[in-house]
Amino acid sequence: MFKSMAAPFRAIAHRLESKVGKHVIRNQFREFATDRRTLDLGCGRSPIADGFPNRVGVDVLPDTGVQVIADAHFLPFAGGSFEQIICSEVLEHLYEPARAADEMARVLQKDGQLALTVPFVYPVHEAPHDYQRFTSYGLRRLFVSSGFDVQQVTELFTEEQTLAILLQRVAFQRRDAALRHYAYLLLAHLLFRLPAPARALRYQDVSRKMSGPFLTATYLLVARKK
Repeated sequence: MFKSMAAPFRAIAHRLESKVGKHVIRNQFREFATDRRTLDLGCGRSPIADGFPNRVGVDVLPDTGVQVIADAHFLPFAGGSFEQIICSEVLEHLYEPARAADEMARVLQKDGQLALTVPFVYPVHEAPHDYQRFTSYGLRRLFVSSGFDVQQVTELFTEEQTLAILLQRVAFQRRDAALRHYAYLLLAHLLFRLPAPARALRYQDVSRKMSGPFLTATYLLVARKK
């Protein structure tokens, strides 16, 4: 009897432990699915690998999606080896991101496409190898300097969704009593689903002189090699 009563609670707890927003990033990369030769840089388990049949998965550590173990700063491929590069949540872990951007440009064919996500407002993770965060302006400058034509830098999450992601990370990365832990997780899931006011103007300074998005957990950059 007690086991049958506990089962629904275990299912709810499992649901609350699921990461809010992770599906948004994965769905973005599925839009770039192709049979072109693709470098999946920093791929880890690569949950989207099935959309890229001619993919080469690269990471510094072995994992289920990795085919080549290599450092993003020193890619073991000839120039122009790939038609596309996908790179998710990697740039913040590279101690010389400019060098890695140069390497991406080197191994990419002319007019080849780069699709990359990187956190903006996000907690320390995978310490001690967590080195920086980028604004949209910093991202553009970095990849333009490496010879890319940056086509877009897009905020993947609203302010409310970003707060939800941060709240969930507090629960994940702090040891609290179970009640507080699951209360935070529940609030995070509810907050993530809260729609942002569509007509609300946004500003990039407190004096409200510069309009534009100011808070997101993650940016998506899409660029082409010149």
